[in-house]
Amino acid sequence: MSTLEVLFASALLELVPLTDPAPKVVTASDWASVISAMTSQISVSTVVGVLATLVTAGIGLVFLWWGVRKAVGSLMGSFRSGRIRL
Repeated sequence: MSTLEVLFASALLELVPLTDPAPKVVTASDWASVISAMTSQISVSTVVGVLATLVTAGIGLVFLWWGVRKAVGSLMGSFRSGRIRL
């Protein structure tokens, strides 16, 4: 074996562990800080705010959909009949 092969083999053995470390079991106490942080951020006012935002966005999307359908129908009708009407 050359010197380069010996160095490569010893470096490879340092990078690859011979045994796997024992897996750690996750318990409820590990998640306690995450759960308490999340539940402290949620309140009735935030839930109402999110619902109000979703309802407002939904109404806006319905009106947008209706307007686009009306505009496309009007434009296609104008092309079919040869007259402009609203």
